[in-house]
Amino acid sequence: MRLVRGLSLLDVMLVLVALTATWQKMSWEAVGRITLVDILQLFFLGLFLLDRVMRKDGRLSPAAIVTLGFVLLMFSVHLAGFLGLETAQAVDQWTKGVIKWGIFALFLVCAIAHIARRGERLWWRVGGAFVLGIVISAAYGLLQTAVRSVTGIELDAILIKPFFPGARALGANLYGVVSTYDQYGVTSQANVYRLTGFSEDPNHLGVMAAVPLLVLTALIIGARSGFAARHRTPLACLAGILLVATLLTQSRSGLLGIGVGVVMLLCWYRKRFFNRQVVVALVILGAAGLVLASAKTAQLEQLVASRTSTSDRSSQAHVEFYSLVMPVLESSPLFGIGINNFAVYYEFQTGRADFGPHSFYVATLTELGIVGALVWLLFLVWVGSRLRGLLRAGRARSSLGDDDGVLSAVARGLTAGFVATLVGNIFYLTMIFSAFYVILLLILAAPAAFGIERILARRQATVRARPAT
Repeated sequence: MRLVRGLSLLDVMLVLVALTATWQKMSWEAVGRITLVDILQLFFLGLFLLDRVMRKDGRLSPAAIVTLGFVLLMFSVHLAGFLGLETAQAVDQWTKGVIKWGIFALFLVCAIAHIARRGERLWWRVGGAFVLGIVISAAYGLLQTAVRSVTGIELDAILIKPFFPGARALGANLYGVVSTYDQYGVTSQANVYRLTGFSEDPNHLGVMAAVPLLVLTALIIGARSGFAARHRTPLACLAGILLVATLLTQSRSGLLGIGVGVVMLLCWYRKRFFNRQVVVALVILGAAGLVLASAKTAQLEQLVASRTSTSDRSSQAHVEFYSLVMPVLESSPLFGIGINNFAVYYEFQTGRADFGPHSFYVATLTELGIVGALVWLLFLVWVGSRLRGLLRAGRARSSLGDDDGVLSAVARGLTAGFVATLVGNIFYLTMIFSAFYVILLLILAAPAAFGIERILARRQATVRARPAT
């Protein structure tokens, strides 16, 4: 069924999933918590299965088949972990975790197969929707934080809570109060907020912004012709919104990951990295930062000192979670304590409820054990091999006469963003959310969408056709 020119209902549903993948506040409480993106993913799965049944078509692309194999392996790990559960609370948490993971995993398999069949145009639409969704979230967060700081009005209470009552955390995150002093004592105080946008935690937005920001940066620098080259300035504006929002999340994990990704792009592009759009954006942001710093020097010094400290309670808590890995592995080494059960274990050990592992690697080792961690490691290595293939195709395309630089930019941006996400999840946890599965979708579907096998074959044929010297 065609809704608009070139787009089927299935295409539209996939684009909507990508658009809303990071909008965590859009949720309801109904037989557990369900988000807007969960509903859209279920609709997509239903439409995909209906479409394939009506066509009598059970074929999957090679990438979808391999992904399905990893999904079945991981499901086996989850079942093995279930056998070790001993309480009703643990079983309830496991059930919720498996259902949520199952939706994400099946969506990934079906979406890879669909994009492989529909081609590059749909890949760009899905990727564009994902970037746009995070930019909208970031822009809303900037407005939300400004309004809260100036007027005290919380936009979430007006615009989100009435329609999405399942949101667990509303409003800009109040980080603390900074004060200025003179010889007589305190002269002024100001609340410091951390930007959240449509996410429920500023760190989530900070880490999830890495892939869109780095892909946009790579396109701004690397595209030599086509849409991206003609629209460098608008793309730079979008990247600027993401960068400012990421800075205002004050997410150390997000900024660390983005920093690693930027270093990777610098190594690839070198002098080309500092093109006109990048330099202008950096000058504008730097000037704005200097103006702010000169007006709020004392407050900014307190904030920077607080966020760069490694001895604060938050930093120590993150390190403490890693200390729990070995005790868990000693009791449940192979399959862990069961998906979504770290909070149950932590409450039993400390008496503190509703504490997640705050690290993807802590969550994987404790909840899935050594076997589950190995499955995840193999999967991530395979994802890395797909990125390596994209990079090779980008280099091959560059050696041909008709290269626009876009494929190489996409490959480099996705690779830098993927590494940034892995780094950001050392001390935070976003790789269990739907946004990460959309990132995986863009990576795993890209080789088929861009036809890298044809590009590599064409490059090989060109090399063979050259006369020997």
